[in-house]
Amino acid sequence: MIHFRTLEDYDDTQMIASWIYSTDKFLFNWLFYNDKIRSITAIERLFMSDYINPYHRNYMMIAYDDRTPREVLGVMLSFRGQDIPSITTYKAFKDTECTSLPLVIQNKILSEVFASQIGSNDYYIGNLYVDPKARNNHIGSKLVEKAKQRACQMNATRVILDVEYDKDYLLDFYAKRGFNVCSKNYHKILNKTYGCYGLEYKIK
Repeated sequence: MIHFRTLEDYDDTQMIASWIYSTDKFLFNWLFYNDKIRSITAIERLFMSDYINPYHRNYMMIAYDDRTPREVLGVMLSFRGQDIPSITTYKAFKDTECTSLPLVIQNKILSEVFASQIGSNDYYIGNLYVDPKARNNHIGSKLVEKAKQRACQMNATRVILDVEYDKDYLLDFYAKRGFNVCSKNYHKILNKTYGCYGLEYKIK
């Protein structure tokens, strides 16, 4: 049976960081100087930072089977908009020693063009990844449902997420779970399209 828990000290944070990295290589490569190793190192440090940030361990949900509780089957980073102060996010990224404050600020500006705007009472699914060996067990669906439950408990008005333009095959997955496209935050630059579809699930 699938259960959920937070990040524990015994978890393989490097593996989990590599999973998070794979969900948004464009962002991480740009933010951390186009370097996979630097990106994964920074993500690990963001998990354990003293400063609240979108990758903080407080917002990590891990899916596991009760028969093998230490085996991570899937992960999701999600949070309510008002719970992520910009100032602590900047401090957390600076403390990774893998990027620079100007790049973090530039990323914040670009995210307003290429991604959804997260309102204070929105519940945002930032990253979701399921181990390829466990992808026939509906773990992704269960993580999404868990996010909906948390959003309701927090009295959020909706659950939102972004699907990268070149991963439009995921639109059907989320449509089956009640999400609708609410914005198109993608733009063509030098004959290549960058950005995301914004999806929302309204909480009744």
